Amino acid sequence: MFVGGASNEYVNCIAHDPNTNMIIYAGNTTSTNFAPAANEHAFIIGMDIDGNWKWGKFFYNVSYAVSTISGCKMSSDGNSLSMYALSNSVPVVMDINTATGDINKFFSVEWTA
Repeated sequence: MFVGGASNEYVNCIAHDPNTNMIIYAGNTTSTNFAPAANEHAFIIGMDIDGNWKWGKFFYNVSYAVSTISGCKMSSDGNSLSMYALSNSVPVVMDINTATGDINKFFSVEWTA
């Protein structure tokens, strides 16, 4: 599966969901014609075992986009995928529904003095 724009896309996570038999991969892009804005954005894509695109997501909001996804791990019961990422240079963990790409839970790790 090839996706992307005119610049660089980096895949930092590949996982197989045995329950949905989907392959999920994620990373970040610097392509201005692939992401929703010119700055670096994370992406995640779900496809079936035959290579058919099922869904794709950018994690973007008005405040801070998720700039990169650096890793992932399937849950022990196989019902969700944990994504390890950065948003505004702060570590975040997202729990993803692999069938739809929707976020089940979103946690940010804040530093305190």
